[in-house]
Amino acid sequence: MLAEKELVLISHLRQNARKNLTSISRETGMPVSTIFDKLRKYEGSLITKHTALLDFGKLGFEVKVHIAVKVPKGNREALREYLMKEPAINSVYRINNGYDFMIEAFFRNIKEVHDFVEGMEKFNVKNPEEYYVLEEIKKEAFLADPGMVKVVGS
Repeated sequence: MLAEKELVLISHLRQNARKNLTSISRETGMPVSTIFDKLRKYEGSLITKHTALLDFGKLGFEVKVHIAVKVPKGNREALREYLMKEPAINSVYRINNGYDFMIEAFFRNIKEVHDFVEGMEKFNVKNPEEYYVLEEIKKEAFLADPGMVKVVGS
C-alpha cells in the first residue's frame, strides 16, 4: 500500500492530470524532484493510462448503455475479441452472478443499441440485460479529493 503522501499525490493527479508539478509541490509540500521521480516510477504500473473524460452526448452519442451478457463457454473468447474491436464499446468487464461480461457502450440512438445487441446473437448470447444511463451523478471520483485520502486509506 502507498504511504499517505503518495496517495495525496495520486489524488491530485486524479483530480487534474494536467496540473503542473510546481502547483502539486506547493499544495502537498513535496519537492518537485520527488514528485517527478514518483511519477516516473508509477508510469506503466500504478498509472496505466492518461486520458480525457469526454461528454459523449455533445459529440452526438446520446445513449449510454450497460449491457450484461451471458454466453456459452465455447463462445466467450470469440465474443471477447469481437467486443474489443467494436468501436462503440467504451469498457468491457468480466463479471459474475450468472453473467459473463458487462459492456459499457455509447450509441447515437436506441436503434443502434438494438442493432448491436442483435449482432451479438451470432455468439449465442442469452438474455442480454440492457441498463440505460439516464444521468451520471458521480464519475471518476475515487481518490480524486486529496482531503479524503485519510478516510479512504484507513
